[in-house]
Amino acid sequence: MSSRVFRPRLASSLLLLVPMLFGCGGKDDNKAAEDTNGEAVADNAPPSTNQAPASATNPNVAPLTTADIERWDKGMAGELKAIEEAGAKIKNARSGEDTLTAMMGVQEMATMDAGAQAAGLELQRYKFVRSNLSAVVQYLTPSQGGIDTTLLSQAQRDEMRQGNETQIQRMQQDVPADVVEALKPRAVELRKKDLELVGARLKGAGMQ
Repeated sequence: MSSRVFRPRLASSLLLLVPMLFGCGGKDDNKAAEDTNGEAVADNAPPSTNQAPASATNPNVAPLTTADIERWDKGMAGELKAIEEAGAKIKNARSGEDTLTAMMGVQEMATMDAGAQAAGLELQRYKFVRSNLSAVVQYLTPSQGGIDTTLLSQAQRDEMRQGNETQIQRMQQDVPADVVEALKPRAVELRKKDLELVGARLKGAGMQ
């Protein structure tokens, strides 16, 4: 009698023990599978998409420094010399073809190489420096080669000044505040040189 009672109890105990054993094994297997899958995901993960900004990888478009002001000044002198040389060739041209070739020499794209060489910069960097500094000095000196501010009311002058300051602030990624401050004392001088280049081009091409 006692043996018959013992066997069912033993069987019941074994039945309870089996799922526990398989349950434990299942957890370990799942964990191992997760670890394996985790390693697979890590191995197959795409490379990081965090890339350095353009200014960090391309020195031609790096933010300007105060030293670039003097480089631009030298570059404008180099371009002016190139224009004058091209203008002399126009005067001495003996054929229509010679005249046309010489006239092309006064164009902006033709003188930038001379400007870059005088500035001691790569051509693309010189273009970047030239474009940004020219824009900033124009905003700093609206009365130079532009609107006669004496004809404006005080409210209009204030509005223009605020608008120009806003434009300069938008450019601060390329032209930092310290460069703008360094430009201010020379803004009128540099703006006049910039305009002189425009006039020299027109004169060299016979349009003035």
